[in-house]
Amino acid sequence: MLPVSCVIVILLLLICAPIPTQAQHERWQRVYTGEEFIVEINPESLSFEPGHTFRAQFRTVFSKPEPISRNSTTRYKIRLETVEFIATEKRYRYYETSLLDPAGAILQTSSSTSSQDWKQFKDGGMMARLFAAARALPPLGRWTVVGHRYGDGRADEATEPYELARLNGTLVILDVDMTAVGTQRCSSPSYRSHPLSDKEFFLKQGISLDSLGVKAIPFGGIVLECGTREWTPPRSLILALPSGNILMLWKGVFLEPKKRH
Repeated sequence: MLPVSCVIVILLLLICAPIPTQAQHERWQRVYTGEEFIVEINPESLSFEPGHTFRAQFRTVFSKPEPISRNSTTRYKIRLETVEFIATEKRYRYYETSLLDPAGAILQTSSSTSSQDWKQFKDGGMMARLFAAARALPPLGRWTVVGHRYGDGRADEATEPYELARLNGTLVILDVDMTAVGTQRCSSPSYRSHPLSDKEFFLKQGISLDSLGVKAIPFGGIVLECGTREWTPPRSLILALPSGNILMLWKGVFLEPKKRH
């Protein structure tokens, strides 16, 4: 029989073992399946830039390795592409592209920031399919308010004012061309990703991320602004929760919406 100390060491090694390859692959979501390749999207890759622009990372895996160029003997099997979209104009460009060999090593990387690289995509095409997949990633989508929190992290209670209590069950829509909280709509929203540290958040909001239950923020903080006068105040802040829900600053209170499926 093994000594107790050895058993403890073995258990710790099992707990700390690397995540299996299959579990690592689960972060990619299938977008398209072809005869010779598949296209997937990284659900944690969505980011927002100024000018109604957002980016997402896609992975194309070929059934057989492809030549890196016409006269090259070097072959790649995976193409990683960060695609940038202008939501209001149905335009796109490849922000960054990497080619990987069958073992997963990067063979070549290229990027583009030229305004001449923007192209129009048509409804029903592959790029329209990729646009729709990116548009469905959190925090975009349709959500239902399941609670709210104050700056000190307190959740809603039975003694809350009626105006706050009745927000539970409210539909929240976050889209690139329209947002809504219940009946209050914004027809010209803009999103901007903003990396947040607990210190910075405390200095700006006077509260800590930890008190709100925010342990990790996959897509950072997202500043949401309404370009019209339909919302008062016109600016909101969106944070991610470990549960998969989000927190949305609304009229001085953090709403907690849950994604609808």
